[in-house]
Amino acid sequence: MWRRVAAPALVEVLQAQRAGTWQRLKPCRNDRCGTAFFDRSRNNSGVWHDVRVCGNAANPRACRARRRAENAL
Repeated sequence: MWRRVAAPALVEVLQAQRAGTWQRLKPCRNDRCGTAFFDRSRNNSGVWHDVRVCGNAANPRACRARRRAENAL
């Protein structure tokens, strides 16, 4: 049974690798999320599956960390 599912999935992976689109399948950078997404950005720079959800939480966190680092100097 699992071979009937695995075989078409592996064919799709092989075709994506040949077409150069496999590198666009990425995990969301938010550790709490873990969602895989297809990066549709022009330069392949997407890091979150949804900027409004995961990016909105990560950006203020990164900003606060940079400010703490600046104040520690």
